[in-house]
Amino acid sequence: MALRLNDDLSPAADDDGSSSAQLAQLKRDLLGGLPMEREVALHRLVELRAEGVLVECLSSENLIAAQLATAGLWECWLNEQGPEARRVMDKGVACMNGGQLEDALTIFGKLAVKYPEWAEAHNKQATVLYLLGNARGSLRVCEEVVRLKPNHFGAWNGMALCAAQLEKWEITLRAAKKALRLQPTALANHDLIHLAEAKLRGEAG
Repeated sequence: MALRLNDDLSPAADDDGSSSAQLAQLKRDLLGGLPMEREVALHRLVELRAEGVLVECLSSENLIAAQLATAGLWECWLNEQGPEARRVMDKGVACMNGGQLEDALTIFGKLAVKYPEWAEAHNKQATVLYLLGNARGSLRVCEEVVRLKPNHFGAWNGMALCAAQLEKWEITLRAAKKALRLQPTALANHDLIHLAEAKLRGEAG
């Protein structure tokens, strides 16, 4: 789940003047800097909404850098609609983590209606639907998440899990491979890939 980097963190506007040189330096700092340099770089990349750089860092062979990039992306996604929306989101997450799934679903559903382009509102809705045993509904919402945010590794993994429950093995395989390409450290996707390949071989046979 997301690491709260700063209680007051709200991503800066897209046109704040960040340059490719600045982003390249921040990427170098995140991948190979000292601990404090990495922390500063992570905060700044989140502030700049530099999702492309963070996605690139997900595939780093440096496990710490990959983990930081993962946390940074969650922060970008969670903060996308500003502090007030984030506070409501956090309330929904607290309900979900506390087992109040119907309450969480209501909160996330209202956020998805209010902010239809907010991928993370939909993604949390998909998570709760999955936890409620509604794999079919969760799969449909995951498809909307990756339409809005093609690099959302969490939604691709969620799609694979839902498709596996529904025995839709081609979708499972495609989604798990996409999730693994985006986030090579998420080894659980290997199991989904192997399962789907075995099922498809069996069907072909």
